[in-house]
Amino acid sequence: RQALSEAKARGVQLGKAGADNIRATVEKRKSAADAFAKQHEALFAELVAQGLTHRKMAEVLNERGIAAAKGGPWTHGQVQRILNRYADWAQAQAPAAE
Repeated sequence: RQALSEAKARGVQLGKAGADNIRATVEKRKSAADAFAKQHEALFAELVAQGLTHRKMAEVLNERGIAAAKGGPWTHGQVQRILNRYADWAQAQAPAAE
């Protein structure tokens, strides 16, 4: 408590960081997710071409021993998020309709 009181007395504003406080962390996580997605883009294109459900894709990835981003098994939610990331990339690259 004393250290907090001293910091406050020096004019340090506590608890004021807000979005600026987490921006670097969010950008770092997004960059890592993008890199992971790019690494597996061809594999997911193959699975999508086969017409598999998200759950079946997760099952195939786990059977092949391909770890998810954090090293664990794949879930249908993780598959959905990575496919959404690919869709966002495609939409960003598409020419704007006039």
